[in-house]
Amino acid sequence: MSADRWAALHDAVRWLDPVGTIALILIGAGVALRLSVVLIRRTLRAHAGRLMDEIRWQTWEPLMERAVRFVVYFTAFIMILQRLNVDVTAILASAGVVGVAVGLGAQHMVRDVLAGIALLSEGLIHVGDVITYETHTGTVERIGMRTTQIRTSSGEVWTIPNGRLEVFGNRGPQSGPQR
Repeated sequence: MSADRWAALHDAVRWLDPVGTIALILIGAGVALRLSVVLIRRTLRAHAGRLMDEIRWQTWEPLMERAVRFVVYFTAFIMILQRLNVDVTAILASAGVVGVAVGLGAQHMVRDVLAGIALLSEGLIHVGDVITYETHTGTVERIGMRTTQIRTSSGEVWTIPNGRLEVFGNRGPQSGPQR
């Protein structure tokens, strides 16, 4: 084999090496994500013995899955950048500065997220509860980290920032056994 062919083969292998590594990172991220979701679901459902716990876990499950998904994707992104010889230190430092600036400008969002965590961890509200907030009464359809959605009897969906749910009435589940 001539020297030119060896050089071309060497260049191809050097190009394929990062591509193969990146493919492995993406495959690993996909496997880690699937395993994490299965583990979260099994763990939460194993602890959901009583109705109250089951409703609470139904609320926590999607939140935990989203958090794990973010961590896995962010980690894979950083690993890919490192494999491409990108200095991630500067990116992470910039992200930290941007995070502080956004945090200062997003105080209401932070308040809403902290209130959402408090609502869920204290078990004050669950999916399926009928609540009254100000003049709106409806069934809780979704509790997110930042907002809660209720559907009124007329079919309207109200999205309420969790930080504003300081005073509300909770009638419990719309139907089924009481907690």
